[in-house]
Amino acid sequence: MGQVETNYEQVRKIRLENLKNNYKGKTIRFTTENSKIVQGVLVDITEKEFVLSVNNSAIFYNHENVSFVYLPPVSEDLYITASFSVLGGLAGYVAMIISTQSPKVELIGTITTLSTALGFFVGKNAFYKTQKIDISGKLRG
Repeated sequence: MGQVETNYEQVRKIRLENLKNNYKGKTIRFTTENSKIVQGVLVDITEKEFVLSVNNSAIFYNHENVSFVYLPPVSEDLYITASFSVLGGLAGYVAMIISTQSPKVELIGTITTLSTALGFFVGKNAFYKTQKIDISGKLRG
């Protein structure tokens, strides 16, 4: 037997509690019902409001009509992206040295630059992106 029916508000309450426990002290962003984009450090979540620190002052925002919260990329994500870029350049350089007996300096520079750019592109698309957190009470799937 499956679950008979899940209360929308109960699911939302659980998601808000998880957001509070996992992301308190982190920067979040969301869109209000007036289509205003708000970003600040999450201080607390009450029954009806987000408490954010914006410019070192606590500001309250009603979260009843907010379905998604976004987490902007952090510096660690940028470090991973830069590492992919460096590894891409190194891989291109090594591949060129191994594949060609005596490659021209211009060719080595071109291949290294292209592989560095490709590594950055892959790293950026894989790791340096905003995370979307669903806090609505809707169940999907």
